[in-house]
Amino acid sequence: MVLKYMVSDDDLAKGKLAQPGKKAELPERKAAQPAKKKAKPKVREPSSKRRGTKLLLFFLVVVSLGIAGYYLWSAGIISPLLDYLPMKRVVVTAIVYGEENPSAIVSDKVVSEGDIINGCKVVKINRYTIEFEKNGQRFTKRIDE
Repeated sequence: MVLKYMVSDDDLAKGKLAQPGKKAELPERKAAQPAKKKAKPKVREPSSKRRGTKLLLFFLVVVSLGIAGYYLWSAGIISPLLDYLPMKRVVVTAIVYGEENPSAIVSDKVVSEGDIINGCKVVKINRYTIEFEKNGQRFTKRIDE
């Protein structure tokens, strides 16, 4: 095939190259469609109302536990249970009482007034009891108590 004519889009549009008796047809151009954006997955953020409800519920639970603990402690229900916790306790085994130099066996050690055992200071040794002080609080123990 030999190229006889130089054809441009303008010539084709004006119908110059059509066969005799026929009008030149241009291929239909499709309008450019905008590219579809991919839908982002919806992330559902908790509303401030839900956040407030959760915070209020948490606050109510903490306050309720605190109040219940206070009343159980003051009723003497919890404090005896603390004796079963593994901590260093002072156990009075024997008291050797004398006017000049009283001594005692506390937690398997011989102590006198002023000694410190398991973090408790021996304040006074009496005939049947021993007074201890720990963290500024005084308490009294009897033998095997």
